[in-house]
Amino acid sequence: MKKLILLLSIILLASCTQEVEPTIENMNSIFESKDFTIEYHLTDARVESMSFIEDILVYKANDSVVRKTISFDDALLINQLIQEKFKQHDSNNKETPSIIVLNTAKKVTLKIPNYEVDYLNLINKLDL
Repeated sequence: MKKLILLLSIILLASCTQEVEPTIENMNSIFESKDFTIEYHLTDARVESMSFIEDILVYKANDSVVRKTISFDDALLINQLIQEKFKQHDSNNKETPSIIVLNTAKKVTLKIPNYEVDYLNLINKLDL
């Protein structure tokens, strides 16, 4: 019963998420919540994600889930990738590759062509 209530709460919260423009202010407001998710929509229709709650990182990919404490250096690596890709955002790009940053209140979608190699390098550096 508790799992059902938790699932329904998550669905309700996700439905309340508002899509906002990809601006630095909106991105920073999501990051400041310290409880957010970054979804990586990759070229082969694969979706992987990193969820952050305080200093815990939960990485979900294919059939695996990795949970670990995130170090300051790890956070910097992730932040660097997001900053670099933010500059490449192209709202006219209608293809699948995108990075979505969201929390319970806001959702920002960045359309980023050809970022998969950089993302996989990040995953290797983070040892996920």
